Amino acid sequence: MNPRHTPFLRLFMPWAIGIITGAWLNRPVPGLNLALVLCGIALLVLIRRKYAYRYRWVFGVLLTITLLGAGYRHMVAHDERQQPDHYSRICPQADVFYGTVYDTPTKGATLKVPLRLQAAGRSTDTLNTCSGNVLLFMEITPKSERLRYGDQIWVHAPIRPVQPLKNPHAFDYRRYLHFQNIHYQAFVKASSFEVRATGYGQPQWRAAFRWRDQLLEMLRNHFPSRDEYAVASALLLGYKEDLSDELRASYADTGSMHALAVSGMHVGLLYIALLFVLNRIPWRGPARRWAETGFVLSGIWMFTFVTGATPSVLRASVMFTAFILGKAIRRQASVWNILGASAFLLLLFNPYLLFEAGFQLSYSAVAGIVFFYPQFQKLTPPLPKWAVEGWKILLIGVAAQLGTLPLSLYYFHQFPVYFWLAGWVVVLGGAVFLWGGFLLILLHGLSPELSDGLGWCLFQLIRGMNMTIQTIQQLPGSVLNGIWLEAWSAVFLTMLIWLLPRAIAVKKPKLMLAALGVLVLLSSTYAIKKFGQLRQKKLIVYHTSRYFLLDSFVGEKRFSWTDSLSQRQEQFAAQTHRWACGIRESAVLTHGFTNPSLFWQPPFLQFFEKKLAVVGRQIKANDRAGPPVNVDVVILHGNPNINIDDCLRQFPCDLVVFAASNTRRRVERWKADCQVKDLAFYDVGENGAWELVFP
Repeated sequence: MNPRHTPFLRLFMPWAIGIITGAWLNRPVPGLNLALVLCGIALLVLIRRKYAYRYRWVFGVLLTITLLGAGYRHMVAHDERQQPDHYSRICPQADVFYGTVYDTPTKGATLKVPLRLQAAGRSTDTLNTCSGNVLLFMEITPKSERLRYGDQIWVHAPIRPVQPLKNPHAFDYRRYLHFQNIHYQAFVKASSFEVRATGYGQPQWRAAFRWRDQLLEMLRNHFPSRDEYAVASALLLGYKEDLSDELRASYADTGSMHALAVSGMHVGLLYIALLFVLNRIPWRGPARRWAETGFVLSGIWMFTFVTGATPSVLRASVMFTAFILGKAIRRQASVWNILGASAFLLLLFNPYLLFEAGFQLSYSAVAGIVFFYPQFQKLTPPLPKWAVEGWKILLIGVAAQLGTLPLSLYYFHQFPVYFWLAGWVVVLGGAVFLWGGFLLILLHGLSPELSDGLGWCLFQLIRGMNMTIQTIQQLPGSVLNGIWLEAWSAVFLTMLIWLLPRAIAVKKPKLMLAALGVLVLLSSTYAIKKFGQLRQKKLIVYHTSRYFLLDSFVGEKRFSWTDSLSQRQEQFAAQTHRWACGIRESAVLTHGFTNPSLFWQPPFLQFFEKKLAVVGRQIKANDRAGPPVNVDVVILHGNPNINIDDCLRQFPCDLVVFAASNTRRRVERWKADCQVKDLAFYDVGENGAWELVFP
C-alpha cells in the first residue's frame, strides 16, 4: 500500500483523532475557531507557493494540526447540548412539550419514540421555543402504535436526564444514547400525549419509511411464521425488531449476525443484480455509460434509505458510489483510499458514527478482507474448480473475522468457533434469498401467482437456514464465552494482528521488532490484570429492581445470594462484571455456609474482618428478640417494614446500604432518619451498585 495512493486515508487519521479527543474532553476550546481560520489561510498561502524541498514537512504538520482541531470542534459542536436554545438551558423543568417524531418508533417492553423538541414549558401557557432530542417510553396501546415518522405530538410528562450506568461493566445505555445525540427521556402514559399533525419531517425519509412498511407487509403475507418473517425482513430490509431472543442468540453464537445487518454484501449483490438487468438491454452509444451509472446509483441509494441508512450500508453505499463514479470516468481508485474517503465523509455528516459498533465492525471487516485475503490466496494450493468458490467464501470469512476479532471480543465477549461453517450457510443462502427477494418485490405487483410460488420457495429457504444455524449452535464447543478484553488490550491486539503478518510478509526487522514490542505490552497488561484478579477480595450489591443480588469475590471464586431473582435477570445484572473480574468458579450461599473468608448465617454475613447484617422483609419493626449485635454495615433490601431507630437497636452500625429493591418513598424516609442521626448511608437505587473492596 503506497501512501501516495491513499491521500484520504492519511487525512482520515488526524480527523478521527480530533473527533476522539473531542468525545473525551467534550468541551469548547476558546479561540479554536480563530485558530482554524488562521490555519486555513496559512494552508491556502502555502499550497500556492514554492518552497525548498527540505521544508515540505511544514505543510504536512500544519494540515495535520488543522484536521485535528477541525475534528475536535466538529465533535463538540455536534452535541445537541451545545445549542444555545437547547431545552436544558431554556426550560430545564419542563412538564409539557411539543415536537416531531424523527425516526421510526421501536417496540419492546415499551414503545420507544425519538422526539425532536420544538417547544417546552411548565404548562401549556408557558411554552418556550427550544431544541433538543428526547426519547419517549410509551405504553403500548393501539393509539401509540399508530405513531409514525413525521408525526407532531403534544406530551404531558416530566423530562429527566438519562440515568447513568447502575452496575459495573454492564451495557452503558446512557453512553449509547449519547452517541445517538439523546440525553433526556420521558415516561409517557397513554392518556398523556396527543397527535397534533402528521406528514412532517424530510420527504425522502417519509417515502423510505412508507415503502419499508409496505414491503414488510408484503413479507408478512409470504412468510407466515414469526422466525422466518423476522429473518427475511432482516436480510432484505435490515429490519430486526421482530427477531426473537432465541434466534438472535443462534445467529450471534455462530458468528452470523452480520448477515442480518444490511451491509456491503447486500449492496454488492444488488449491484450485480442491477448490472444483470442493464446488460439485457440492447442499447449502445456514448450516453449508455452515464445512464447506467445513474440507474445503478439510484437503485443503491433507494435501497440505502429504505433499509434505514445504517452505518454499515452507508459505508458500502458510499464506497460503491466512489467505485461506480470512478468507473464512469475511467479512473481506478485504491480500495484503501475509498475506505478513507467514505469514512471521512460519513464522519463529516455525523461524527458520532465513529463510536458505533456497527461502523467500527463494518470498516474493520472490509479492511481485514482487503489486507488478509490476498495473503491467504498466495498461500492457497491449486484446487479443483468445484472447490474454488467455496474456498473463496471461507477465506473471505476468515479475513473478515481476523479484521473484526479485537472489536468482537471487546463488545461481545465471545468467539464463535464455527463461524467458518455458518459463513457458507449465510453467504450462499443469503445471496440466493436476496436475489430472490428482489425478484419477489417485482413480481408482487406484476404477477401474484408467480410471487406466491417464489415466496413459498424463499420461505423454505429461510426455514432451512434457521434450522442449519440452530444445529451449528448446538455443536459441542460452538462458542467460547466470557472473554473479557479491556480497551487498551483491544488496541494492542489490533496492532499485533495487523503488524505481525505484515512484518512476516515484507521481512523487515523493524516491523518485526514493533510486533514483538506490542506482544510484550499485550502480555504485560494481561499479566498485571490476572495478578490483580487472583488477589481480589470484594463484595458487591447490584442494582436490581424488585429483587436483591449479592456477590462476594475471593480470587477467581464467587459466592452469591439472591432472593428469587431469575437466572436471566441475574446474568443481565452481573454476568459482564463477573467476566471482567475473571471469575472461574461459583457457589451459592446457603444457610450456615462457612469457609476461611466467608460466613453466612442469615441475616448475618462476615466477609473477612467486616461484619454485615443483610436485613430483608422477614425482619419486622417489633422483632427485637435477643441483644443487639454490632456490625459494620447494614444492608436493607426487599422493603422491610422497619425504621432506622429499630434497625440500629438490633444492629448498631457505621453505614446503612439501601438496595434498589426498596420503594423510593421508604428509602427517602430512611435517608431523612440517617441524616438526623448523622449516620452514613448509600442508596443503590440512586447511585448504582455498592462495592466493599479490600486492599
